[in-house]
Amino acid sequence: MAGKVSLATTDDIPDLIEIFWEAFSGPGEVLFPHSDGGRKWLQRSFDNFLGQKSYYRPESKVAVVRNLNSRPVALAIVHIVRPGQNIAGKAWKTRWSRCDDIPDMSEEQLSEFFEPLARAHYLVVGKEGHVFIELVMTKSTSRRRGYATALMGWATNIADTLDIPCYLDAGVRGMGICDRYGFKAQDIDTRYGGPPPCTPMLRSRK
Repeated sequence: MAGKVSLATTDDIPDLIEIFWEAFSGPGEVLFPHSDGGRKWLQRSFDNFLGQKSYYRPESKVAVVRNLNSRPVALAIVHIVRPGQNIAGKAWKTRWSRCDDIPDMSEEQLSEFFEPLARAHYLVVGKEGHVFIELVMTKSTSRRRGYATALMGWATNIADTLDIPCYLDAGVRGMGICDRYGFKAQDIDTRYGGPPPCTPMLRSRK
């Protein structure tokens, strides 16, 4: 059924990469190049998200909304962070993937993207267990159909079922949907040393 949220499978990865690339087109292509190397890194990363659980990293889930042809047109990447699991510093490499053997990819640039976000994330939740909504994306041709809303509902329901808070980094365009789902902006500017790159948002336990 179109508009229904379901879990992605490894067969969906080519479509997931296309959705990701569209979201990070233009300036984002410097960080996430639309190239064979960039595809290889994203393939590894989605394999990581969809692979076996590991004690050493948060449990990852990728949910999608499909069109009438059963092709993914929207996705959410969500992590269930257990108490004490590391989310700061270079923890992004355990969630996503190494890139040291891919010439097109720059670990330094990826660190400059992920690590400031991780610092803000840690200042808000510390070592508390929570659900981390890392990304919600919809193809441009499928927007304004409620798909992001459906994915947010799916993700926050995981947090409610586990009775834990939910965290995300919001951009300007995402503030409205965050408000509707009970997320509150967190003022960490003083501790962060200035404004963080995105607005840290927390949804408390129900």
